Amino acid sequence: MTSADRMPVRVLIVDAERESRNSLVQLLESEDFEVLAAASGTEGLELLRNTEGIAVVVAERNLPVMNGVEFLARVWELEPDTLRIMMTCQEGIDIQHEALYRAGAFRCICRPWQNEEFIKCLRDAVATSSLLRENRRLTSRFSLKFSEKTDPRRQKTLSASF
Repeated sequence: MTSADRMPVRVLIVDAERESRNSLVQLLESEDFEVLAAASGTEGLELLRNTEGIAVVVAERNLPVMNGVEFLARVWELEPDTLRIMMTCQEGIDIQHEALYRAGAFRCICRPWQNEEFIKCLRDAVATSSLLRENRRLTSRFSLKFSEKTDPRRQKTLSASF
């Protein structure tokens, strides 16, 4: 498979503030990502359901209708291998604990973010997501091969032929 055949790495940014969304999309223009953006958790879930291969979701904590933790928890249910990053203006262990344990967040980033830190975090998440997906693919492939070798019907056929 050539690099032209590979699916682009997709990143979803979910932030109610248009200026923040636009800043993040603009920041990521120089990266090798296809960046999607949504203004709410509902819109983000719709994009997630209708777009294949979203590797990373970055969500602001304060979203309308459902907060960022609720949104990321739903993402975790729908796409467990999609890495989740929480952005928040609030600091503290309670916010991080909630994001990590209720939503399975990969990392938390405080706003205002540092561009270099944000990009590094996103690159780490994309690499981790890629490893998770490859691990799942190889595990599935191995399980299939293993089940073929241990299938009792197959064993009977093999022993009957000798």
